[in-house]
Amino acid sequence: MTKVLKFTFFIFFPLIASGQYDFEKYPSIKYKVYDDWKTNETEEKVENSISISNFFKNGESLTIQLNSFQEHWFENSDIKIFKNNIETQNFTENIGFTPLALNSVRIADFNGDGLSDLKIIVPYMGNGIASMNVKVIYLFQQTNQRFLKVSFDDKQSDNRNERDFDGDGNYEIITMKLSSYQNHSYWNFNLFNLMKGKLINVNNKYDYPILVQFLEKENFKITDKISRKKMKNFALNLPEGYDIKQ
Repeated sequence: MTKVLKFTFFIFFPLIASGQYDFEKYPSIKYKVYDDWKTNETEEKVENSISISNFFKNGESLTIQLNSFQEHWFENSDIKIFKNNIETQNFTENIGFTPLALNSVRIADFNGDGLSDLKIIVPYMGNGIASMNVKVIYLFQQTNQRFLKVSFDDKQSDNRNERDFDGDGNYEIITMKLSSYQNHSYWNFNLFNLMKGKLINVNNKYDYPILVQFLEKENFKITDKISRKKMKNFALNLPEGYDIKQ
């Protein structure tokens, strides 16, 4: 097995324990979950694949293959898409797809266009707070049964469910990063929608971003140490590591 598996992976429990952030009061998206990954390892690469029958509206199957290469594990990995076992697309992603850490494939209509999309969360396999670092990959289905790939860096092993703040069916994507202000650290939450083929920041519609102080104990409360007006300065135009391809 590749040397990447020698890293120890820790779950940062205090941030995934019981409690409620401000955004959790809004309706959560419902996923179909698939986790039957098949792995094939050679001297050159590791292939991870998963197949979903009757994925497309015409009954055709979908297979996703995640390939990482032993000589450049964290660079230029492949995301291959097959329809009825015929390759239709190939994307490049700079992260290693370690079999032991692969998360479930989540399927839902994230942007409200009536088509099934996919979400894959891939841990970076760090230690301490770095164990929360993940790559989030969305594959948004298009009307021609091809996919728009949107990926970015984020925090938290299980990530956050998308929420529908205004009931329009286009679920808000909630990103999380660690920000510093006046010698304190805060979890910084921003909101994005997929619109016109790209991620758009929609903070202003819902008085975001919000900041939650990082403490050694559980904390879900929006801080009162920084005004909501001042929090606007922590808005992200795009998530960190944002990449889009089709």
